[in-house]
Amino acid sequence: MWKLILIMSLSFITFDPQSPHLKMPGERQPNALPRELTETETQKILREDSPRPHVDATLKISDTRLASALKFAEESQYKSAAQDVDVYAALIVYADAYTRKLPSSQIKDRNTCLKKIEQAIFKQSRTVDALLRQFPVDYREGMEPKIDQVKQTRIRAVNDLLGGGKIIKTSDE
Repeated sequence: MWKLILIMSLSFITFDPQSPHLKMPGERQPNALPRELTETETQKILREDSPRPHVDATLKISDTRLASALKFAEESQYKSAAQDVDVYAALIVYADAYTRKLPSSQIKDRNTCLKKIEQAIFKQSRTVDALLRQFPVDYREGMEPKIDQVKQTRIRAVNDLLGGGKIIKTSDE
């Protein structure tokens, strides 16, 4: 009897009521800012009320975190670099989720923000690739799914901008 109660209570904790998939350790909601941000970084983002400046602030901080990760990797401080890459990826996912939640009455802002997100990911792609090459394999394997999520975000943004989500077919569909 106790085993059944334990299993049932663990299943409620492990599964999110909104989604049927198993949550991975450290997985965060895409529409929440990363907890690893400093208070100053969080305030810079939250201070912006309108969509364009909000996304701009988020992308600026993500760029700073990516540059910091590159610096840490060059100094062989892989744990700190990996944490900054994680925050970078989380900020990109956050910016995308924030943009996609905009109401249809703000379609122009939505498209502008999606374009900015896509361009930021494109500009950072070489830096990300160079950064991944500097990591030992055990760190790289943990970061690749997060970087793949960033790349998927870029593809979705291009797809939405060009054809309303109907141009590029992805494995998600």
